[in-house]
Amino acid sequence: MVNFGRVVEIQAGNVSLSNKNFTIEFTVPFDNDLLPNESEIKIFNLSDTTIGSFKSDEKLIVNAGYEGNTGAILQGFISRVTTAFSGVDKTTTIYVLDSENLSSRKLEDIAYAEGTMASKILEEMAGQLGLEVAQMNLNQDVRYDGGYTATGEITDIIKKLAADCGTSAYINKGRLYIRNLREGADDLIDISANTGLIGQPEASTEGTFEVMKLKTQLQHRVTTASVIKLNSKRHKDVTLHIRKGSHRYNGSDFVTEMEGIFP
Repeated sequence: MVNFGRVVEIQAGNVSLSNKNFTIEFTVPFDNDLLPNESEIKIFNLSDTTIGSFKSDEKLIVNAGYEGNTGAILQGFISRVTTAFSGVDKTTTIYVLDSENLSSRKLEDIAYAEGTMASKILEEMAGQLGLEVAQMNLNQDVRYDGGYTATGEITDIIKKLAADCGTSAYINKGRLYIRNLREGADDLIDISANTGLIGQPEASTEGTFEVMKLKTQLQHRVTTASVIKLNSKRHKDVTLHIRKGSHRYNGSDFVTEMEGIFP
């Protein structure tokens, strides 16, 4: 990958901004849980009119990459906007959640009959949550022989049901995924020095997981559950399933940092 022609585009309501015209920085995290991630986008020296165009709860999209190869790294909702001065520079920081605030979406004692399958309850909980289900693929569809009572925050209910089925549940770019990180029809992404690998990956053990941490030039395709084929000086044809990471641009570094688990 050639590290030039960097592209950053921000769209929110009627506003469309590009790094061709503005200095933009960002940190966009992603992971494999149901808690909304908060991204931070900094834009320098915007007019007051443009700043006022960024409204709380409004949808915001960030596309990033290189000329001829860009894609969405963030689709979410503005949670708050701040502006501060440092000398002659004015910095506007836009905070964006990768889903709507879901903590207020609760249920009270919805009872399911004996023998109800987890998949049925999960489908209904997803409907109650109001997010589009991008994928639902359970490792095991558990039968609740004694019935099941759904109560509390819907995200907690989904998390518990998915765990019973040995499956991850997470939100990514405003959509709900209930699936195993190691399974699915995800495209294989080749990572090597030729495609932007920076430095040497670091392997470690966390509990029962073997994990690998690595950094590349910005890869907009990489997100939760992406499948990586890694080739480096010490690792040849290693397959990794990404569980968390971030896209980051600070004016100089234009990178994706990620952590993957082995098959």
